[in-house]
Amino acid sequence: MPWFWQTFLLLLVTVPVLTMFAYAAWDVVRRPDFAVFARGIWLLAFCFVPIIGPLIYLAIRPPGTTATERAMAEGGTSAADELVRLADLHDRQKLTDTEYQAAKAQHLGPGSGQPESVMQQRGGV
Repeated sequence: MPWFWQTFLLLLVTVPVLTMFAYAAWDVVRRPDFAVFARGIWLLAFCFVPIIGPLIYLAIRPPGTTATERAMAEGGTSAADELVRLADLHDRQKLTDTEYQAAKAQHLGPGSGQPESVMQQRGGV
């Protein structure tokens, strides 16, 4: 087989299949809601049925792999959405500077290196 077709098949088939396998395996390993037995079963399925196993897992896996996905699936808001809401309340003068800083520190953590006020964040004087 000429080198061109070998390279073409490598890039078209092998790389995506390996990427899918690695992503599915990583997702199974880092999932906090799976027991060790369930993780082992999925990883064995990936090994014995290399293309179909990861495809089935990725198709049927429920949301909630990460804390952010769980919060979004439960209808919660992300930290960025909450900060936008707080900035809007501050702009409408519903929150004082002190209240805004306290609420922002609660979401970002103290000492996050953020500017002190909304005006500074937006480049104002």
